[in-house]
Amino acid sequence: MFERFTDKARTVVILAKAKATERGDQIRPVHMLYALASAAGVAARALASPGVDADSVEGLLDRTAPLRSPLEAEATSGDAEALAAIGIDLDEIKRRIEESFGPGALERVPLAHQGPLNWTGRMSLTRESKQSLGFALKEARALHHNYIGTEHLLLGLLSTAERNPRGEFSPDTLRELGIDPAQARQRVLDELRHASA
Repeated sequence: MFERFTDKARTVVILAKAKATERGDQIRPVHMLYALASAAGVAARALASPGVDADSVEGLLDRTAPLRSPLEAEATSGDAEALAAIGIDLDEIKRRIEESFGPGALERVPLAHQGPLNWTGRMSLTRESKQSLGFALKEARALHHNYIGTEHLLLGLLSTAERNPRGEFSPDTLRELGIDPAQARQRVLDELRHASA
């Protein structure tokens, strides 16, 4: 699917991954929304209309997704459970690394690459983030587009929020930022019409 992403949409995924990594977390929809508000494109213009920018989404991140160390993020993921099932204890690994290299050694390790892959070679996305990418593809198809751009990513996030009223990323999340899903959808469609005119 990523081969269909525009350069701007790829930048959004990279920014979302960087923000999630900075916070010691998986990529969550709010990280993707942060990246959409930070990057150039149709989605950023549609979000700017109600006053949503990277700073406002960052404020929401601070309230909803507290900073954690990267190892803590892994310890809560399915990867950690899979490793534990085969006898690999992440806490023991951390202890041994810090015993050999000093306290906080894991936090001093530079990132090997800035792409959207985690250390296992897979994207580290929450269920709702995966769902939003699936909806982005559906939105692109519905609009008869042969690419996935920032506009589709935003529409996918809006659909995810609408379909998860009690989820982590819900209509309440959007309202907290001043985003009305129907108005945001209309702004995206207006931006697309304006761009093609």
